[in-house]
Amino acid sequence: MNDDITPQWRPEPPPGNAVEKLLVQGATDLSVHGRLLRALWKTEVCALIEYHPEVVEQTMELQNGSPMPPFLRVQDDTGIFVPVFSSEEVADYCIDKNAKDKGPKALAIMPGEAFFICMNQLKTDVVLNPGMTHRLLLKQEAVAAMVSGELRHARPHHGEARESYLIGVDCESLPADFRDGLRRFCDATPVPIAVYMFLEGDPQTHQPDMRQWRIMLRLRNEENDFYNDLGLLARKLLPKSVDLNIATVTGDDAQALDFLQKHTPLWPVLVGPA
Repeated sequence: MNDDITPQWRPEPPPGNAVEKLLVQGATDLSVHGRLLRALWKTEVCALIEYHPEVVEQTMELQNGSPMPPFLRVQDDTGIFVPVFSSEEVADYCIDKNAKDKGPKALAIMPGEAFFICMNQLKTDVVLNPGMTHRLLLKQEAVAAMVSGELRHARPHHGEARESYLIGVDCESLPADFRDGLRRFCDATPVPIAVYMFLEGDPQTHQPDMRQWRIMLRLRNEENDFYNDLGLLARKLLPKSVDLNIATVTGDDAQALDFLQKHTPLWPVLVGPA
């Protein structure tokens, strides 16, 4: 074996914090996406900024009206983005691995919340841990939704009610990835009481629209992250030609509960008598 080992041959550092562990887990378990984004928002991240000789182990404090730090932008086959790293160890590894990109850089450590607010102002894509096996691309729209909270802790919308004609479906006829993914997710949390699937239909002809799916959640309460994370998972597993709406039922809505009790839930799976 050649003893001249380059940085590209170094093994990747093992996951050392919650973000890195969830990033690895998310490669096979889409249900952790919401938890990953919440952890990323709360943790300290490392970003590359253009190097200046006077910027050496210096604390930078951002306040309203402060100039934007000169974040480094790079380009690969996904486009132009700002790289960010989940720890100093990962940052060092990725910088060494891509040492062919000449020129000194400075590493800025900052709260994830502050970093993504800056990225939203810059309207740029972000890649978490570029150069690692497990990386995350956040497009401009996703960065904006993360800052607004839509991707981290979305809650049911209780605006003006919209009447819909709902038609029950045979849940076993749904795509297996969608059906079983939601069931596994619900198995892992005590929040839902039941989850129902419907198609929206024409109230006159009673014909279902196969492109309009509706999930009805019967929940114990709405003060949790279940609604957010189930929505993220469902939309990732959804067939591309389908639109999805999610509604919730809690408390003593007798009319809604009476309607739901006439249908077989997607979850829990009800097993009849032998």
